[in-house]
Amino acid sequence: MKELPGKVAVVTGAGRGIGRAIALYCAQEGMKVVLAGIGRESLTETAADLEALGAETLIVQTDVSLLEDVLNLAEQSYTAFGQVDLLVNNAGVAKPTPLLQSTIDDWHWVMGVNFYGVLYGSHTFIPRMAQQTSPSYVVNMSSLGGIYPTGGSYSVSKHAVFVLTESLYHELAKTAPHVHISVYCPGFVATEFDQGERSRPARFNNHVAQLSEEKRMSWRQALAQGVSPAEAARILFAGLAEDKLYIGPLAYKDQEPRFAGAVRMRMENILNER
Repeated sequence: MKELPGKVAVVTGAGRGIGRAIALYCAQEGMKVVLAGIGRESLTETAADLEALGAETLIVQTDVSLLEDVLNLAEQSYTAFGQVDLLVNNAGVAKPTPLLQSTIDDWHWVMGVNFYGVLYGSHTFIPRMAQQTSPSYVVNMSSLGGIYPTGGSYSVSKHAVFVLTESLYHELAKTAPHVHISVYCPGFVATEFDQGERSRPARFNNHVAQLSEEKRMSWRQALAQGVSPAEAARILFAGLAEDKLYIGPLAYKDQEPRFAGAVRMRMENILNER
């Protein structure tokens, strides 16, 4: 993933945050970019910024928790550009309430976007990418919270993405070695991630656990102290240039001093049934 000009990228959750920064990075490198997301207004704003850089873009309004939307995204991407060289399954949401306080609607929303969105993207795009003769790349968005348990439905969903990507990595090495796959595990990034519920589909809104204002402010402050979205995108593409399976733990380890020790202890506990 070193020669980017003229290649085609599909980025989900491209209207805001890390997804927008990844799309901008792609445009700056001369790539054609398919912008997918649930909010058309934010996608349109991102497209305007990419086009100002000279990038060719396509907007496909997509709810990644719906398989039919992801199938449509793939169809429109391939119809417009003929191939996809980079798929970034980035769209994500969070509900930082304790596991048993989260409602089933909360679980369906978080798992629907964070895990099934990645599964649908992988299941839909990878078979097409495998038929291409040129190398292609898939990035599945996990989190440092997807490596060690931080609590809540978000961590559960990101652990699932982590294991899904590892499994796909080993399968693709045997069946389609020209399709490369990575799992990106960022720490805190200075985005509006805490405001994700403004785009929560109505079908998930029947039963919603409420966050305390104290919890919401703590979450917002942690995000504000994170790296910039542009830096998060740079870290990702540096990892892709080295064809890494795991991207992020080294770059973000200083944000969480207990991270390495917690991962090591978890592995030792599992191996020793402790």
